[in-house]
Amino acid sequence: MAAQTSLNSLIEAIAGAVVDAQDRIEQHQMAHLSDFFDEDNRPKSVVIRMPSLHPQAGEDDEDLYRAPILPLVSMNVLRIKDVEITFDAELGPLVEGDPPPPDDAHVEAPAWKGKPPVARPHLRVDPNGGGNGRGGGSVHVVLRVEGSEPTDGASRLMNHLSQTQGVFKTFKPGD
Repeated sequence: MAAQTSLNSLIEAIAGAVVDAQDRIEQHQMAHLSDFFDEDNRPKSVVIRMPSLHPQAGEDDEDLYRAPILPLVSMNVLRIKDVEITFDAELGPLVEGDPPPPDDAHVEAPAWKGKPPVARPHLRVDPNGGGNGRGGGSVHVVLRVEGSEPTDGASRLMNHLSQTQGVFKTFKPGD
């Protein structure tokens, strides 16, 4: 067996990759949010000319209606729904005691992290060794994402921006 690792470490690495993927999705969505604001962090808006609904308005009078763009567009809020990972690995020996410490083991953990795990046997695997005649290291990954509701903060922001939209000027033709 060439490159053995503990099964726990392999599973933690896969879980870490999923967490990193979700983090990148969220970072992309945050970067996209800035598209709706100008360089001074004011909401970008669109001005629409509409026939005036004012009671004293003439037939050709128009209202200028300003609407922030953010509440007008659909927000694509995605999150990872589930992950299915299958792989073949060659089983190694069952090792008693603690697995070897990670490279960053010398860093002191914060108090909120809790107690260190209890030493117990761990299984060594060779992820390069395939099984069932499929060749070494075969992996199949299925990642499903789903749309989710905007956060409370995003909903409040869009609601507030929606309340700021409206007519800001009525004018007669030729003005």
